[in-house]
Amino acid sequence: MSTDFQYDVFLSHSAKDKAVVRSLAERLRQDGLKVWFDEWVLKPGDNIPAKIEAGLEHSRVLVLCMSAQAFGSDWAQLEAGTFRFRDPLNSASAKRLRTDRRERRFLPLRLDDAPSRASLAQFLYINWRPADREQEYVKIHDPKGHHDVKLDAMKEARRNPSKHQQII
Repeated sequence: MSTDFQYDVFLSHSAKDKAVVRSLAERLRQDGLKVWFDEWVLKPGDNIPAKIEAGLEHSRVLVLCMSAQAFGSDWAQLEAGTFRFRDPLNSASAKRLRTDRRERRFLPLRLDDAPSRASLAQFLYINWRPADREQEYVKIHDPKGHHDVKLDAMKEARRNPSKHQQII
């Protein structure tokens, strides 16, 4: 895997949550992030599982949109794609090793009050219910709380990848 990422954020979601997720995708894109969102990437005739796998492979952050709809029939597919991002080595202490796998982040995003799956209960989630969205937004593009620095670094790294690889 390359240490350069084609996408800053991959949005994994149920088709039934499309309207909420589309709004988030548009806002992230307006803020200068490169977003993998199925409506923008998938084209007629594409092999959908292959395109999803490629999107995950080339994304720095996976945002898993959790809801009653997501925990339904397509849940197994959503969860299967999260493994590389939930790797226990994906932590701040492992960042000094600077490998691609350890640069990835997994962000569970809670869209409603549906109970979380047991496999995700250990992860702190971002509350994306309507009343909390504004204050929670910063956590999506900066899970460590360095909002402006992180966003600016991501934008600059896309402009000059070799110079800024260690910033992001």
